[in-house]
Amino acid sequence: VKDEKSGETFMVPAKAKRTSTDQAVELAKYLQSTKAVMYGAFWCPHCQRQKELFGKEAWKYITYVECSPKGYKSQYATCLSNGIDGYPSWKFGNGKSQGGEMELIDIATTSGFKKKFAFDGSLEEGQVPSLGGGGCK
Repeated sequence: VKDEKSGETFMVPAKAKRTSTDQAVELAKYLQSTKAVMYGAFWCPHCQRQKELFGKEAWKYITYVECSPKGYKSQYATCLSNGIDGYPSWKFGNGKSQGGEMELIDIATTSGFKKKFAFDGSLEEGQVPSLGGGGCK
């Protein structure tokens, strides 16, 4: 995307492609309600996989902060002031933080998500190919 005022080009992260499961949407709504934030970078494959794990419907509820200075709507200063040094990084509403790619069941557990029935990780397995965990620096 090109900024009309400055003429500078910014990179837009790819959108999620897969359809979300109902529990992924519930988890995303919970994360939004607790003010959880995912910090990432448009160029990070682990961030893209994290987005795909949620799916397109659920991702709409995730508060995402772009940390790359060349990323679209970059909040680079916010990332620096929050000590973000790798991607993806999560800051959850319960005060917990976690760096690196996480499976949805791990996000549910770490964030304190509780629902009527336990989060079923098997509903999410095999949906998005693994990159072996980790993150980008």
